[in-house]
Amino acid sequence: MIMQMTKKTKLKICDWSLLFLTIAILVSGLQLEISPNGRVMWVWIHIVLGTVFTGVILWHIQLHRNHVTKKQSMSHIHRKKHPFLGILFFLMLISGIVATGHWVGTYIHSTIGGIHGKFGFLFIITIMGHVWRNRRFYR
Repeated sequence: MIMQMTKKTKLKICDWSLLFLTIAILVSGLQLEISPNGRVMWVWIHIVLGTVFTGVILWHIQLHRNHVTKKQSMSHIHRKKHPFLGILFFLMLISGIVATGHWVGTYIHSTIGGIHGKFGFLFIITIMGHVWRNRRFYR
């Protein structure tokens, strides 16, 4: 017999995964910042972690989306509660896609990669505030 996971269980798995992935993506990003002309392996690790990180972030948003009533829209909720987080996520995602495309085509680090790194770092700082405000969930 297969048991259904409760929403709270899914959120716990998702949030703990995000906590781990936040640390992992920060470490891999710092590795790229410290040694920008380093090994190709580190760039691929960062790209894979970033892809998984983005997927789990979208899962996190989807899990919280069910809390929104029919009268409220997701954009209304996020515009009101987390505007800076959403804007940084969008900027980080777009710049990451462009930087990945450039890097895969040339295997050369570009200015857009540096810009992506700055957006990513601001995003991580903002995430830390988000986690701090919701820290009781981890207990």
